[in-house]
Amino acid sequence: MKWTSRISTALLCVCIFTFTTNPIFGMISVGVLKKEAAKEKYGITMHARKNGEDGIKVWLQFKQEGWLEKFTYAELRMVDNQGNHLISAKLQPSPVHYQQSKDITTVAFSVEADQLAQCNFLVVCYGSNEGDVGYYLKVKDFLDLNNPVTQK
Repeated sequence: MKWTSRISTALLCVCIFTFTTNPIFGMISVGVLKKEAAKEKYGITMHARKNGEDGIKVWLQFKQEGWLEKFTYAELRMVDNQGNHLISAKLQPSPVHYQQSKDITTVAFSVEADQLAQCNFLVVCYGSNEGDVGYYLKVKDFLDLNNPVTQK
């Protein structure tokens, strides 16, 4: 009887270990979202304006509908010229101006204009209608890097 109990316990431990170390846990599907698809499919727009001595302020704007209803977080991600990761920083949703509609979500960062080509937003939604999904939105795909300002 003790032998069967020990085997059952060992088998249970192996199953729990295998189940909890499965690489699928904590993983999300990540893709790149281009300007047209972002606007047409999800209503995401990217804007920029001069931000005094802080360079250029860049922000994403969207309503939390559809896939974005489960908006979880956004990050600024910067890469070097070869595409290697340099930094990432979590962005907190906050209004860009005081008259912004309450149903609009915005996330923003400021950077020197010559660094825009290396900047990306990562928008992540856990438990969305598309599953656990994140999309990179590359600033260079949305803004004219020679004249990035879209609003005064």
